Amino acid sequence: MLAKILDFTPALAFFITYRLSSDLILATGVIIGCCLISFILQYVLYHKLSRLQIFLTAAVLLFGVPTILLNDPLIIKWKVTVVNLIFAATIFVFQHVIHRNPFSYLFGKEVPLPEHIWLKLGTSFMCYFVFAAGLNVIIAFYLPTLFGIDPKSAESLWVDYKTFGNAILNFLFSIAVIFILMRRYPEVLTAFTKDDDASKAQPADAVAESSAVAQSNADSKADLDSKAK
Repeated sequence: MLAKILDFTPALAFFITYRLSSDLILATGVIIGCCLISFILQYVLYHKLSRLQIFLTAAVLLFGVPTILLNDPLIIKWKVTVVNLIFAATIFVFQHVIHRNPFSYLFGKEVPLPEHIWLKLGTSFMCYFVFAAGLNVIIAFYLPTLFGIDPKSAESLWVDYKTFGNAILNFLFSIAVIFILMRRYPEVLTAFTKDDDASKAQPADAVAESSAVAQSNADSKADLDSKAK
């Protein structure tokens, strides 16, 4: 729970700072500081860091530091687009160059699905990340032109999207993809059910095995007592 709070704190601090100051440069400085503090705290508390966390922290530094040094708020706006494109490119390389589906690699042991379903899942997320990258460009740079919004209001809308909108879209898309796959390929649901049944069966099997061992020990003791008599 604490790790999740630490993950979300930098984005929340960025949002609050911008709402209080309307200064994107200041908010960028705050998110950089919070990311570094969160990064250090998680390492101190858990003695490990996920690759995704390292990547996202590096992305904040890569786009945040030039934003502050050059006093150019447009730079930080590219972060969401570039991160999404990197995710899409990673899936493409794994799936079509290395021929190793990243989702199968990460979750294949827990959820044994046919390879063609992993392929569809990877392709779906690859296309989504490209879409999300383009959507961020539109929200970050073209709202005034497309909808006649003043630049400051457009910037405020982008801050809302960066903090909450992108995460909500990611969640909704993930739920939608899983639901569609379960509807089209019932074996997806079967795989989850089998995995759940296996986890429930393990304690029962352990009890049965323990009872068998106890019964065997009792029988052996009875045999020894009868021989002694």
